[in-house]
Amino acid sequence: MGGNAVKISRPVTFEEAQATIEWLKLSVFPAINLWDTDYSILGSYGKKLPEETYGDIDIAVKLDAIREDHDVAFLKDSLEAFGFETKINYGFKIVSFGAGIGGKASNGLVQVDLMITPDLDWSNFIYHSPNFRKKESKYKGLYRNILLMALITEPEKWIIKETPDGGIEEIEVNILRYPKGIYRVRKNFMGKKGLVKNGKNVEGSDTLITYEPSEVIRMTVGSQYKISDIDTFEKLWNIVLSEDFKWKNKREDIVNRFIECLGEQKLSLPKELIEWKA
Repeated sequence: MGGNAVKISRPVTFEEAQATIEWLKLSVFPAINLWDTDYSILGSYGKKLPEETYGDIDIAVKLDAIREDHDVAFLKDSLEAFGFETKINYGFKIVSFGAGIGGKASNGLVQVDLMITPDLDWSNFIYHSPNFRKKESKYKGLYRNILLMALITEPEKWIIKETPDGGIEEIEVNILRYPKGIYRVRKNFMGKKGLVKNGKNVEGSDTLITYEPSEVIRMTVGSQYKISDIDTFEKLWNIVLSEDFKWKNKREDIVNRFIECLGEQKLSLPKELIEWKA
């Protein structure tokens, strides 16, 4: 999730990732006061096809201190005291370091991203990846998440202020903010020379709505569904197209936002979307 923060790291096989995680659990994490209940392995670990590799190892970490900056400093200082070089992504609250593969630097380094979270269940939900070994999906978890973000954003987007000629100057909207949860924010699109495409958050408008997976499901598709009902793109897409979809009147807005976000990420359109639009 942290990208190529550790420049000399290399991709690893599942067996190498597994050996590295076991070494971290036994030799590193206890030394920096991280225990089994404090962290969770995320993403595609153990779910890729046997011939595929892992660019990094993503681990959600929840510490007793809720203050994120304190947690970043704690992890950074603890890892550096252990001899690791660290790289910090303050926006996403990620502390990256290069771990010796299987505990041995002579094997090369793999990037490990410690991702600070308000709740481990939330991270397991929002960073979920389908199991490709079990053929759960044709698409990476990113596709499901982009569709989920459109479902979070579009149905309850309110226009707060318009320009005299009918342009949208300010809106209130729900957004997914990694790694914290769902926030209600106001965005203003008035620039120095008129309306701009990407609005700025209105200062002081941010309100945390939730980081409970069950509440996100209630907001987006309805409380009759479970986490397992939306854990792949295909499952979530089928709900969006269903006759009893909660936001049927906003379906076009949701799909258009999904397409826009795929374009921003330079991702191809899923076959299911192309067939639906045909």
